[in-house]
Amino acid sequence: MIVGLVLIVLAVAAAVAAVAFNGAGSTHEITAFGQHVTNANETQIFVGGIVLGLVFCLGVWMVAMGGRRRRARNAEYRAARREAADASRERDRLAEQLSTQQEITEREQERTTVFGRHGDREVTP
Repeated sequence: MIVGLVLIVLAVAAAVAAVAFNGAGSTHEITAFGQHVTNANETQIFVGGIVLGLVFCLGVWMVAMGGRRRRARNAEYRAARREAADASRERDRLAEQLSTQQEITEREQERTTVFGRHGDREVTP
């Protein structure tokens, strides 16, 4: 995404510089950082404009894909958090159910009294 933004900025800066320093005549002197780079005719400048346009489009595409990837990752993160919350609620529900079952079982064991075979003593399971 950052590379896309850099490409957009560079393409716009190059286009602005080309328009701002447009000279008269059939050849144009191209300078960068105060140094003469080359001379270009109108056809070369036109092709350079197309290349700048393509670089700009590439930058926009990279930013869009980065945004799409970020949204997908955030959606996955939200889904995982939702799933974890559901699992936590299910765990709490099952723990409560188990606790209730254990209490019922303990109460039943306290009430149940089994007498031995001869009825002489009380046996609890």
